[in-house]
Amino acid sequence: MRGHDQDIVPFLLVASAAGAIGSFWFAYKKWRENRLVADLPTSRVRSAAQGYVELLGHGVMLPNKTTLAPLTRKPCTWWHYSIVDKRSKSRTVVDRATSDAPFLLDDGSGRCLIDPRGAEVFAQAKDVWYGATEWPEVRLPRGEGLLGKLTDLLLSGGRYKYTESRLQPNETVCAVGAFRALGGVHVEDPEAAVAALLHDWKQDQKTLLERFDGNHDGVLDPEEWEQARAAARREITEHMVVKPQAGEFPVLSQPADGRAFLLSASDGQALARRLRLVSGALLALGVCLSALLGWMLKLV
Repeated sequence: MRGHDQDIVPFLLVASAAGAIGSFWFAYKKWRENRLVADLPTSRVRSAAQGYVELLGHGVMLPNKTTLAPLTRKPCTWWHYSIVDKRSKSRTVVDRATSDAPFLLDDGSGRCLIDPRGAEVFAQAKDVWYGATEWPEVRLPRGEGLLGKLTDLLLSGGRYKYTESRLQPNETVCAVGAFRALGGVHVEDPEAAVAALLHDWKQDQKTLLERFDGNHDGVLDPEEWEQARAAARREITEHMVVKPQAGEFPVLSQPADGRAFLLSASDGQALARRLRLVSGALLALGVCLSALLGWMLKLV
């Protein structure tokens, strides 16, 4: 190799190795999220036990409150936008922000307050357009009819790229996260609530074993399972204190134990399928980068 080529090889080797490791890690993470969503039963707001749950309903704005997306000024329940300077060498992100305002999920049995902070959101509504100013002066529809497509073509050379994603009002939303009720939990069948909570705990075998596997043999024997049931029963009993008052809503938010917090403009099956596709793409990328790394090592 020439001197200049030899100077860049270490950088390419490190970059390829880091990229491959990162791709495999995130592929594994997305696959775990896919299995989590696929295996987690859908709960109803009215009867959901406190803990890690999946809810399916429609996104609704809070009473007497209208949320507008910053760039398009369209009504929505959640938004994210970014503004990128395309002419800078590194395509600098000039501005970026994500909504942290809560909204409601209505599944027909009740309403739950969604606190979106920390969530990974898969939105279907997305607008991308271009302009000459850091903040868009006008919002031009993207690709709507022949005129829209011509407008996109003419403005594609604009210096700034504007991207905005939104969850729409009354749109189907699948939410996976930590569920808790304000003022306690009111349940008709305490034993069913205990069983549901134990099911949630089983989804995280590592934490379950850390809590109740007293002899550290990697499995829970009947006595240890009884301890787990007693702990679940105590947790349910502690929160069966007061039925929430009118106007209060249970809350779904980011789990404190690091488990995935997901919001998607789809049902659970579609979300699981999307996570599988992302996992597969990342796995393929990792394989390609590994092959590139092996090829470069042969040249060294």
